[in-house]
Amino acid sequence: MRLVIGGAQLGMSYGIFNNKKISKKEIIKIEKIIKKSNIKYIDTASSYGVSEKIIGNNKLNKLNIITKIKLPIAIQKKDIRKFVNKKIKSSLIKLRVKNIYGLLVHDYKDLIGNKGEFFLSCLKELKQKNLVKSIGLSIYNPVELKKIWKFWKPDIIQAPFNVFDQRIIKSGWVDILKKSNVKIFTRSCFLQGLLLGNQDSLQIPKKQRELLSSFNKWCVSKKISRLKACLHFVKQFKNIDFVLAGFNDYDQLNEILHIFNQKNTKIPRKFFTNNLNLIDPRKWQYKKKNS
Repeated sequence: MRLVIGGAQLGMSYGIFNNKKISKKEIIKIEKIIKKSNIKYIDTASSYGVSEKIIGNNKLNKLNIITKIKLPIAIQKKDIRKFVNKKIKSSLIKLRVKNIYGLLVHDYKDLIGNKGEFFLSCLKELKQKNLVKSIGLSIYNPVELKKIWKFWKPDIIQAPFNVFDQRIIKSGWVDILKKSNVKIFTRSCFLQGLLLGNQDSLQIPKKQRELLSSFNKWCVSKKISRLKACLHFVKQFKNIDFVLAGFNDYDQLNEILHIFNQKNTKIPRKFFTNNLNLIDPRKWQYKKKNS
């Protein structure tokens, strides 16, 4: 399994506890530690503030870059090719590269229907022109895969996976993807920072708090950090090719690299839940206490 660094924090404040993007001074230090490490991939998106521009202005653009694309809601079919070409050109200019490793569809609904079929053909044209090496899909739920699988086998799938959200494994899709030689990237191993930060500072409904507490108590009883438990949980699944980890600063990235390279610690699967109010950040209604 390979480690992929998340680029969202480079261009915007990202994560439930994070209220700042990474500074220029920190980025210089981050470049150096990445150069010494075995990291070869970075994940970003045009919607992540100035993330693509930051990557392009630094040596981070020497990594294999994965970015994302989403169609405007009201776009007409006749305008899709122009939009796609303009969007990829914009990303390449910002990133200061001639091509990128991966381009992911950010919303599976963009691939449904006649417009979706044409959109997919436009993405395949980018691959034929060698502007992108691989095209794929970023999903929130494995159910989304079933809806596109009958007409398209992507090169890459990016899916959420962590100690609580184990749907991509439980659904059997990991085995299906491996048999079809689809590269599997997992994200949200820290659940946008919720699993690492000060949960007591948030107003969290009782059922969700109990789930979080059970994991926290297990980590304390085993004398293992929550960060290590999160990373090593994903790392123990051999059929997953890549794990994407976001970070708030140089120190946290340094810790992630150190822990990721340690001999694996077995983390139980017993924390699995289908509670979407916890595992799907789009449904979060957590408020900061005393705010």
